Amino acid sequence: MEVRRGFSQREKYKDVILTIGFYDGIHKGHQEIIRYVTGQAKRRKGKSCIITFPSHPFGFFSGRPLSLITTWEEKEEILAQTGIDLVVLLDFTSQLASLSPHSFIEKIRQVLEIREIVVGEDFVFGNKREGDVRWLRENEKVLEYKLKVIPSLKVGQEKVSSSLIRHWLKEGEVKKATLWLGRYPTILGKVIKGKRRGRNLGCPTANLEPHPQKLLPGPGVYAGRVIVGGNYYKGIVNVGSKPTFKDMSFGVEVHILGFQDDIYGEEIKIELVARLREIEQFSSSLDLAKRLEEDKREAEKLNWYKL
Repeated sequence: MEVRRGFSQREKYKDVILTIGFYDGIHKGHQEIIRYVTGQAKRRKGKSCIITFPSHPFGFFSGRPLSLITTWEEKEEILAQTGIDLVVLLDFTSQLASLSPHSFIEKIRQVLEIREIVVGEDFVFGNKREGDVRWLRENEKVLEYKLKVIPSLKVGQEKVSSSLIRHWLKEGEVKKATLWLGRYPTILGKVIKGKRRGRNLGCPTANLEPHPQKLLPGPGVYAGRVIVGGNYYKGIVNVGSKPTFKDMSFGVEVHILGFQDDIYGEEIKIELVARLREIEQFSSSLDLAKRLEEDKREAEKLNWYKL
């Protein structure tokens, strides 16, 4: 997979099957679109391409960043597994936002010989969101491309969307988020020094400084697969406050089962498998230690390898 930043005119790519979007989470609906793009490119012996952005356009228009299901680094890793040939990464600037739908497509056509544009039925683009499926269909002949619209994917009666997955994560509904993503939702972070409370309870934890762009799940205690140095370990994750210790600050810490190594300063990833319970306040640290042992036993019963 080739990744290019911005529109470079060093060469023009021919026979391009193109999709455009932020694709936060690259959920099952996104995967349907990407699967069509890569398949069509192979059938036509062309090049599959996605135009996307490192930060969400919502942040540009609202003035505040949107917490993301997937960071750009995660998205790049996922896209590489889909078979996409080319990713064009565009910074969402005022200049880009001011382009009309026609100007935006013409700008793309300077570097990509578009054969087909593939989008979801709710796709919008261009200044004031003036471009949509109807606009793309009306301009097929003028701008010399074929349009393919992929119907929205539904799970039950609900349409799969990044915004609803964010909602489920904020509610702690990691199983619903997993169902729609087709993979476990993640927490990314750097291991930092903590107050060593867990170690004193016989349950040492790694305290995380979460990735600033990542959406964290709602407060609770979770079972998660912890990835350290490319190896997977089972873990119990606390997201939120520590009321037993009168500490109401929001934080993330994980007890990695059977793991004793010093990993201060390392970047780790946690795949959230299930929510075990709400955060509770215990009358003593001894009661908390007993509950943590119950959490471990409960977590061990889970199927850690089946989505």
